[in-house]
Amino acid sequence: MLRYTETNWKYEKGFDTHQYNLSIDTICSSGTTKQQQAKKEKLSLVAFLNKDQRKIFVNICRHLKRNDSDFYQNKNLHVTLFGLGPLGKKYHEPIRKKIQQFVSQNRIKKLNIKFESVRPGTMYSEGKTIRPIQNISNGTVIASGEVNQNKDFFNYSNNLGLFLLKDKKIKLVLGANFRRKFPSVWCTLGYYNKRTNFKVDNNFEQIFGQYRDLTGNDLFNFSITEISLVVSHYKNLRYPKLVQKFRL
Repeated sequence: MLRYTETNWKYEKGFDTHQYNLSIDTICSSGTTKQQQAKKEKLSLVAFLNKDQRKIFVNICRHLKRNDSDFYQNKNLHVTLFGLGPLGKKYHEPIRKKIQQFVSQNRIKKLNIKFESVRPGTMYSEGKTIRPIQNISNGTVIASGEVNQNKDFFNYSNNLGLFLLKDKKIKLVLGANFRRKFPSVWCTLGYYNKRTNFKVDNNFEQIFGQYRDLTGNDLFNFSITEISLVVSHYKNLRYPKLVQKFRL
């Protein structure tokens, strides 16, 4: 059984956080493939990993693939600043302009990101609160980092979010409570493309045990120098259409 600690939003509205101690013994991936292929084209602001950064995670994915041939590796590895949702195209340009304005006024050259673990993704209960379900993973594999190790990234993202909401039309579209989906930094490496649930066995546990704590490994400290506004029908950003790149 795998065990992790996750910091999450306790409520749908506001910024209250709560820490959950999770145990995972079952991988429930039956709905993951459908979730990865969204029906509506969505707008996202992300930072794509460069070749060297991807290589580190590709090696981990190869290890997972050798252990289970049903593991599917995401190709466009990225860190999400904001999932802006399935917005009408008429809103893309105002949002693009607002992001360009913020980036131009807040030159920082780079953002540092620290990943602390690679682990199975969390399954969440449906409803108004984002609450993890104990003992079950949704079948994804993520690299994650907590806010205390990524303060500059979160400050930049939060300030950008507040800047967007200063525009009344954008605020009306995104909602007054718009924010990052989770209080963490994450990169979805891939998912298990299976129709049935499966249990965490010794091999599975040993693989993830190697990546439980990456805090002392500088290979998982990344620098981001640009962010991209993209649209895609796929949650994992297969075949993304670039709206604009922004140099930090």
